[in-house]
Amino acid sequence: MAVFLRRASRRDCEAVIADIRPADEAELVASDGDARMAVIKGWLASPSYCWAGYDERGRTLGVFGVYAESWYWSCPWLVGTRALESRRREFAALSFRVFPRVRARFPNMRNFVDARNSASIAWLSKLGFTMGAPVERGPYGLPFIPFWIGGGDECVIR
Repeated sequence: MAVFLRRASRRDCEAVIADIRPADEAELVASDGDARMAVIKGWLASPSYCWAGYDERGRTLGVFGVYAESWYWSCPWLVGTRALESRRREFAALSFRVFPRVRARFPNMRNFVDARNSASIAWLSKLGFTMGAPVERGPYGLPFIPFWIGGGDECVIR
């Protein structure tokens, strides 16, 4: 059993939307209001760095990317499928091998994670991101945790 990477396509995004992990769907709805559009917007915003994870059967497990938020900060994101759950260990191992290259290209990254998404919070922490105090975000004002790596010792998100 293995996990591979390829440049993400619209087809990969559609596959993720059709089989989105419940925690990721809840997070996207809470932050953006529309999970489907959030996946497509993330893909479109990340033209130079957007990848899809897939298994040996060609099944899309998730899409992830990084887009420029400003001249200094970049914004990482990932949305997984239910199928990713059965490949969690392999995907984590791959992400730990790939992440140093991501860091080299995008040294200062930040974003928010839904405070209810404990699996994503644990994974981000293992990758080395710093977690901040929860803040209200999105159309429903739910708690989100800012996370960042690089950018000195602190991250101010306005």
